Amino acid sequence: MEEKGKLGLWRLVAIVFGSVIGGSIFNIAQNMAHGAALGSVLCAWGITGIGIGMLVSTFKILAKKRPDLTAGIYQYAQVGFGDWWGFNMAWGYWLCVILGNVTYAVLLNDSIGAFLPVLNEHGWQTVVFGSVLIWLMYYIVTRGIQSASYINTLLSVLKFSCIIFIIIILAVSAKVGMFTLDFWGNLNPELPSVGAQVSSCMLVTIWSFLGIEGAVMMSSRAKRHSDVGKATITGFLLALMLYILVTTLCFGIMTQPELAALPNPSLAYALEVCAGPWAKWFVISAIILSVAGGFVAWTLLCAQTPYEGAVEKILPRQFLSVNRHGVPAYGMRVSSIAMTLCLLLVVTAEDVYLAAVNLASMMILPCYLCCGLYLLKLIFCNRVWTSRNKKLPAIIVIASGTTIYCIYSIWAGSLSLLVMTSMFYTAGFPFFIMARRQHRQNGTSSTDKIISTRESVMSGVMLILACLSIYMLATGRFALS
Repeated sequence: MEEKGKLGLWRLVAIVFGSVIGGSIFNIAQNMAHGAALGSVLCAWGITGIGIGMLVSTFKILAKKRPDLTAGIYQYAQVGFGDWWGFNMAWGYWLCVILGNVTYAVLLNDSIGAFLPVLNEHGWQTVVFGSVLIWLMYYIVTRGIQSASYINTLLSVLKFSCIIFIIIILAVSAKVGMFTLDFWGNLNPELPSVGAQVSSCMLVTIWSFLGIEGAVMMSSRAKRHSDVGKATITGFLLALMLYILVTTLCFGIMTQPELAALPNPSLAYALEVCAGPWAKWFVISAIILSVAGGFVAWTLLCAQTPYEGAVEKILPRQFLSVNRHGVPAYGMRVSSIAMTLCLLLVVTAEDVYLAAVNLASMMILPCYLCCGLYLLKLIFCNRVWTSRNKKLPAIIVIASGTTIYCIYSIWAGSLSLLVMTSMFYTAGFPFFIMARRQHRQNGTSSTDKIISTRESVMSGVMLILACLSIYMLATGRFALS
């Protein structure tokens, strides 16, 4: 008998789809065209499709092999490499979700700004609008995960329908000759080499697939654990198909320089060119619907992430507090406060907002990398599969491919940006110490020391990198862009 109040396959798919397809699909063509021609864009999608495909296959294999690990992707880091790594992956992932929700608030603000131009000034009106939106989502989610998932499923269905309609308009309007016009960008002196063009797209594509692990993060609330892997793969294939279609078809109606010069939301202005003003307003309305759906899905993750971290004793026990609806209300409250503070930062400096997108993309990559490394550890160290297992070669390829893809994406996104994330990880150390002290007092700590020698060394290295990052930022040698 299926447990009442749990999430079925299609609601898990809706969470994955709702998390991945937010506002980015309406700007994806312009974002990629900013530094790449169509040929390089397609190469980037090919690499991303293979890489993310291997990543979701890794999620599926790990979910099947370790069904006892239901706290999310950071639990693989904890079990595989220790509490310190588990905490940092949980902390980094939580910050990534918070930053993602702030971008949704700003995207929704800018979309409604088409009807209320005062919101485009990014002043106190945006702060009020965004804060109301954040706390409205808090109210919806704290009424119960089940009711919130119903809203998310409905919005995901409507969102999918709108995007399909937009794709049909683009397909009818596209001109075949435009696809081959300066396919590799050789005629544009402002574009770098093909390899550099592909690299410039990688953080954009990573950002587009943030949330692909949504079903894994909600696996403890799934009716059947086997649905987790199915939902992740289904959501991934749907999202990849839509991203490639929208990006490619936009190059069929405008040149690369024209696409790169479009204002946000770029897809609205692209459709205005080929179908008239009504198409622009339709896309803006679809963005509002899409971003609202993504906001609900990511707010669900905001509620679940710190709770599961506290269950696994890597975050303070305060995050275990739930309300009468069974929702982690304390974690949701702290997340909402953090989102409101980040929103204040966003409206004071646009560069900080743009940097938040890149930082969020970079901070999620170590979480994904740890999943690939943990699967490799299960294969070669724990030997959970025998050499006679016919699936072993394929599993090795998937684990290796996931690891290589994550390392390449980190390199393509800039190692200096990776170093800068140390500032955000270091900010979480007091919570790590607090959790250790609490569990040591309760006799549930796995170590006699609050922090081991090895953890002290790793924390010291992280602190040094954070101080270096602050110095480099202050002297202008690093730029958050």
